[in-house]
Amino acid sequence: MHFLLIRRLERGIAIPAGQLQKLQPMRADVHIVDCHSTALNRVSTQAWLFNPTPGPDLIPRLHDARIRNMAQLGLSISGVEEVDGALYAQSWWCRVCS
Repeated sequence: MHFLLIRRLERGIAIPAGQLQKLQPMRADVHIVDCHSTALNRVSTQAWLFNPTPGPDLIPRLHDARIRNMAQLGLSISGVEEVDGALYAQSWWCRVCS
C-alpha cells in the first residue's frame, strides 16, 4: 500500500518535532510480512519499502514490526532496524497518499 512515510527516529533517538515538520516524506509502497530475519536469526514480522528494481532496501527494514496505531488517514509502524550491524528502535509515520 502506498504511503507518505517519515522515519521518526535516528539510531534509536527521537527526531525533535521541529525537525520532523521539515522532513520531506518518502512516497513508498509499504509491505509487511512474516519471514526469516537474518538480523535476528529467527522468523520476524518485517516491514519494508518495495523496491521494483534489483538492489538493496531503500531504507533499513523494520524487524519485529508492529502497527502501533491507525486512524483514517495513516498509521504508525514500530520495530527495530539494523544499521552498521547494530539494532536500533525505529518508528515510521505513514500517511495515506492523496
